[in-house]
Amino acid sequence: MLRVATLVFCSIFLAGCLGGGTPIMKVVEVRPESVTPEGRRFVIVVDAENPSDAPLPLKDATYSLSIDGKKVFEGQRSPESTLRKFSTNRLYFPVAVPASVSLAGRAEFRANGSVVFLRPGKLNEILYEYGVVRPSTGFDGSGEIDLNQTSAPVSMAN
Repeated sequence: MLRVATLVFCSIFLAGCLGGGTPIMKVVEVRPESVTPEGRRFVIVVDAENPSDAPLPLKDATYSLSIDGKKVFEGQRSPESTLRKFSTNRLYFPVAVPASVSLAGRAEFRANGSVVFLRPGKLNEILYEYGVVRPSTGFDGSGEIDLNQTSAPVSMAN
């Protein structure tokens, strides 16, 4: 049993040390997309930068949107993207808010979440598949949004 525990510990330690960096995520904007009788649709736009010399597949994302301090959406999806080495990709996370949530005028927003990614290397793949190692990185941004507009960029506070 001690041998198995040592092997797992060493594998986790090596996984953290083996190739690949951690992606850097930045909220660029929250964009109002459409308004229907059923509710509103927004898109959280995030720039994902890969500072490493190896591609990083993005696996799962969990994220939320709060408006004027009230959480109006929480969700999960797959980014369906791989960050090429030394590059930045733009990711789009859809948000649906039911019509029962009253939204109007200018408001403060906060968008945040985390993205699970796969570091390069066969050992990392095996550890990921067995659920031993699931590296992730987060994003968080806030700003002001005009809820009376659709498909217009919003200002970001950094």
